[in-house]
Amino acid sequence: MSTSTATPARHLAYPALSRPLTVMGCERRLFLGAACAGAAAFSSFNAPVAGILLFAFGYGAGLLATRSDPALPAVLLRSAACARRYDPALRSEGPMAVEIVARETS
Repeated sequence: MSTSTATPARHLAYPALSRPLTVMGCERRLFLGAACAGAAAFSSFNAPVAGILLFAFGYGAGLLATRSDPALPAVLLRSAACARRYDPALRSEGPMAVEIVARETS
């Protein structure tokens, strides 16, 4: 076994690779969702004010969520794909049955 004191290799990376993808400061998926919801409200109710208000509310919520923690929107959007069995709120109230098995030594 060799004991070398060589320094580890350093590789340059662009800072843009680790930044979250945002549109006007809001995470891109939340921005697109707010824009689609605003367009749907405008189309459904035939009222531009309803579409603008819904988009502004969605954009504001997305901006607030992105500024508080840039990774939070991604975690929230991906949490819907997780299995429900991992949700602690859905577990039964009673204690879990644990079986203890001991080996006998001779």
